[in-house]
Amino acid sequence: MAIRTAVFDVGETLVDETRIFERWAARLGVPRMAFFGTIGGVIATGGTLTEAFRLVAPGFDLELESARWREEEPDGEREHFGEADLYPDVRPAFAAMRGAGLSLLIAGNQPPEAGPALEAMDLGVDGIGISDTWGVHKPEPAFFDRVLALAAADRPAITPDEILYVGDRVDNDVLPARRAGMRTALLRRGLYGYRHAAAPEAAEADAVVDDLHQLAAWIGSFPS
Repeated sequence: MAIRTAVFDVGETLVDETRIFERWAARLGVPRMAFFGTIGGVIATGGTLTEAFRLVAPGFDLELESARWREEEPDGEREHFGEADLYPDVRPAFAAMRGAGLSLLIAGNQPPEAGPALEAMDLGVDGIGISDTWGVHKPEPAFFDRVLALAAADRPAITPDEILYVGDRVDNDVLPARRAGMRTALLRRGLYGYRHAAAPEAAEADAVVDDLHQLAAWIGSFPS
């Protein structure tokens, strides 16, 4: 069965989040290396980003701190991303995949502001799904129901096994997308990607790739 639609996560799949975490480190008054090291250590032991934040800032509340930051710097970059954060392989790999006849979508766990930011990049995708706008988040099955509906809006007869979901995590991306009947690709980059690619669960992915150029070549190896 050919892949007809590729769906991409956002953070560390399309967008390099380094500058975002650097800004968080500065806001919390933590040296960048210490902050990134703490996050890596927590992830390695199965913890969450929130737990890492609370190690360096006890009592940290993301919603409350984000609101304070927004009030203090309404026009600042804060925790948002823009064109400068886009990974350099995104546009050429997207062009190659569109040239191969694929429909391209973006769907990830993001705040509402991410939708307009992605639209402003003009990536040539056929649809964008944002968790906070949908009201469902990965790894909930309902999120992948929305992904299927988004894909079907562009290609009405599409089936889950004709959809490839691409992300940097096994827990949020590979495993739930696979349970939804989709094919999956795990991307080795970002805070999670390298660690998750070495995990036993990575074998559940249809492909493990280092970048989107490798992904485009892998997709191109399938019969049309």
